[in-house]
Amino acid sequence: MKPSRILLIGILATGAFYVAGFVALGASFPTVDSTGKEVIEWFSNNGARARLYAWTAAFVSAGLAVFGGQVSALLPVPHRYIFMAGVLGFAITAQVQAWFWAGLALYPQDLDAAAARTIFVIPAYWGPLVNGSTVTMALPIAALGLGGSPIVPRWLVCLSALFLLEQAVETVTVFGRTGFIAPGGTMNVYLGGTIGFVWVGGIVHWAIGRLERADQGSG
Repeated sequence: MKPSRILLIGILATGAFYVAGFVALGASFPTVDSTGKEVIEWFSNNGARARLYAWTAAFVSAGLAVFGGQVSALLPVPHRYIFMAGVLGFAITAQVQAWFWAGLALYPQDLDAAAARTIFVIPAYWGPLVNGSTVTMALPIAALGLGGSPIVPRWLVCLSALFLLEQAVETVTVFGRTGFIAPGGTMNVYLGGTIGFVWVGGIVHWAIGRLERADQGSG
C-alpha cells in the first residue's frame, strides 16, 4: 500500500476513535465543577463508558504515532524531531488521562467524595498541559514556510500560526476553575479540538501531496 494511502487511512481511523471516545462518554460526564458525590455516582453508573473511552485512547495514541512518523519523515532536521516530540507528548498525555478514567471506573464505590474529586481533577489538567505538545507540533511546520526556500505552502503557514497562537493562549486554562476556561473544559475540548482537527487535516493534505509526488518520482 502506498504511504499516502496509509497516512489517509491511519488519520481517518485515529479521528474516528477520538470521536468515538467522547461519544462513548455521553453528554452527562463529570467536569471539574462536579462534586465528589457526583463523580462517584457517574463512575458507578457508567463504568463501561469510562473503560470504552480508555480503550479508544489506546488506538488514538497508536494512530498518532503513525501520523507523526510519516509526517516527520517529510521534514528536515531538526524540525522533524521537534514535531515528533510534540506528537509523542500528545499521545502520552492522552494515555495518562485515559487510564485515570479507567481506574476510577473500577471501584468508585470505595472512594469517599473528597478523594474521588481530587483523583478526577488530576487528569482534567491534560487539557492545558497537552497545549505544550500541540504548540511543539505546530511551531516547526509554521517555521518551514518562512525564508527564501519554504517547504510548506503559505496557507499551511497561516493555519499553523493560527493553531499555534490559539493553543498557546489556551494554556491559561491551567489557571481556570470553572466555565469556558476550566481545565479540560470547553476551550480545551471544543475550541482547541475543532481548530486542531482542521490543522491536522491541512497537514495530512499537504503530506499526501508530497508523498504522492515522491512515489511518482521513484516510479
